[in-house]
Order: sequence, then structure tokens, then C-alpha cells
Amino acid sequence: MGDAAKVVADSLELVAERIGDPTPQVFTRLFAEFPDAEERFARDVNGSVRGEMLTMVFTVLMDPDGPYQANLVRTERVNHDGFGTPSHEFDRFFEIVRETCRDALGADWTPEIDAAWNTQIGRVLAVTQ
Repeated sequence: MGDAAKVVADSLELVAERIGDPTPQVFTRLFAEFPDAEERFARDVNGSVRGEMLTMVFTVLMDPDGPYQANLVRTERVNHDGFGTPSHEFDRFFEIVRETCRDALGADWTPEIDAAWNTQIGRVLAVTQ
């Protein structure tokens, strides 16, 4: 795991200590910004799809150069297009996750953490577009 990946992983541990599972906060933010997205989750009555999506984002951010991560994100981009998710909204989801984690950590969100998240998101999006 590279330095940026370790910083992201460590920050996620802090988020979990602070707020537990950030899934509800992430999707509240997503739906506030993209109200049309909420109807795409109408069948996700128990939140399992949301949780799985967030788990995949965390996995990819912690190892964007892993053996399957880029292909996973490319595939999910195509799948989400089929669900009616515009590419800019798909990309923005990574930023929404970062912003949610930043808000959860408050003053403990350091420039190092911010840089690591920006690096990892940039790496993921650069190889999957």
C-alpha cells in the first residue's frame, strides 16, 4: 500500500471511530446534490446496494493500481450509464465520499489527508475514463 493509500485507509478508520458507517451520510449528500439519483435506489430497501457501492469505492481508493480496480471502475461506469447515471455524477460520487469523510473528521482532516484523497481519486478517475 502506497503512502497516499495508507493515509486514506487510516482516515477511514478515524471516520469509522467517529461516526460508524458513513453510508447514510454519503447518500444523503448524494441525493441532496442529485435528487434524481434517489429514485435509482428505490429497490434498495435495506441499503445493501448503497453499502456495497461504498465498500467498492473504499477498496478502489486504497489500491487504485490493484489487479482489478481500474477494470472494476470502468465496468461500473458502463453499468451506471445503463442505469441512467451521467458520467459526471459517477465521478462526483468519489468526491462526495471524500467530502463526507472530511466533514466527519472536522478539524482532524489535515492537509496530508486531503492531498492523499485527492491523489487517490485523481488516480482512479485518470485510468477509468
